[in-house]
Amino acid sequence: MGKLAFPSISVIIPAYNRGKTIIRCIDSIAAQTINPLEIIVVDDCSTDDTMRIVQGLGNKGVRYISLEAHSGAQAARNRGIREAKGDWIAFQDSDDEWLPRKLEKQLEALKKYKYDPWTVVHTNAVRLNSETGQRAMHEIAVIDGQNVYASLLTSNGPLFPTFLVSKAALGKIGYLDEQVPSFQEWDTSIRLARECRFVHLLEPLFVYHTNARDSISSDRQRDIAGYQYIIDKHESDIKRVCGYKTWERHLFIQLEKCLCFKLTSDADKYFDRIDKRPLKYWIYWVLRQLHVSPKLLTTFGVVLNSRE
Repeated sequence: MGKLAFPSISVIIPAYNRGKTIIRCIDSIAAQTINPLEIIVVDDCSTDDTMRIVQGLGNKGVRYISLEAHSGAQAARNRGIREAKGDWIAFQDSDDEWLPRKLEKQLEALKKYKYDPWTVVHTNAVRLNSETGQRAMHEIAVIDGQNVYASLLTSNGPLFPTFLVSKAALGKIGYLDEQVPSFQEWDTSIRLARECRFVHLLEPLFVYHTNARDSISSDRQRDIAGYQYIIDKHESDIKRVCGYKTWERHLFIQLEKCLCFKLTSDADKYFDRIDKRPLKYWIYWVLRQLHVSPKLLTTFGVVLNSRE
């Protein structure tokens, strides 16, 4: 496929019962220094006033689509991708916001690659507690370059609301996996990395609202299930490209989370899967018997980095 000389951008927002936050989200898109071609809100069968609010925003270039059945954010995003008229797709979440120059700076970066559709541009983010006003950098691994596949098999990276990706690239990977329980952007990034270079803008251009968020990120069981879904899905490539130690490190990450979340029955399943030779295994096993979180170890200056 040739270069896309004049990029047009469709912004896709999956929404479910976001009547209280959707205006903030859309206002941040409307305030961009470079306007997108369209803003598509895909309503996943909301039961609040999301539909009424969004349909009243047509003057801001908003197009409203309603799913026939409650199907989840990934299905909503896929519907938006298929309906999009733009050559490029930017995702946004219905309770977050962009900083004004996000699209401008992403297009500047994309221009350096002559708008090559096999390029993904993503950015850093700021985490904001809307109740306290406290801001902090949201830690995102640096994912940048022509070959980032191994890096993404090792750890998760970009967030959906920071993506700028061509519709062609999303079509090439068969769109988004609608079965992923959580860490959905991680799976998408892994699959895009087989086809695309990644450009990481280190400036935070996205504001991630974190307080009392009604999302899967606060659901511990889905956190564990989503992470496991992804490493199971990509297990053969994790072992082939990164090695068995990387695979085992993923299992230790899961075990550590289970112990921290006090999901003891889930933790026991990982004890059965992990190599019993490392000292870390037996330290975690003792913590499990004592019903103690691994976080307690840091109190005594003990560091067990499950990512080493």
